[in-house]
Amino acid sequence: MNVSMKNLTRYTREKTSFLGWRVCISRKGMMFTKYFADAAYEGEQGALEAARALRDEILGRIKENPDKAKSIMAEYQEKYAKKTKESGKK
Repeated sequence: MNVSMKNLTRYTREKTSFLGWRVCISRKGMMFTKYFADAAYEGEQGALEAARALRDEILGRIKENPDKAKSIMAEYQEKYAKKTKESGKK
């Protein structure tokens, strides 16, 4: 099985204190990045599957609507920025 790893990066303790996968997509001058920690997804494979699913969702939407790539990217940036802010609140 040949599964694309494009837009996915593995982070290990050898490189950084973070252990997991990163999705990074750049289109129309906008960049979206989201990290998937192994601990939050029951291990490396779960984190990879979650990262790959989000990447495929975003790229699929952009492929269907290339003229809306910028607004699609902005939508995901806003969606995940809100989650990050909310999870940091106490």
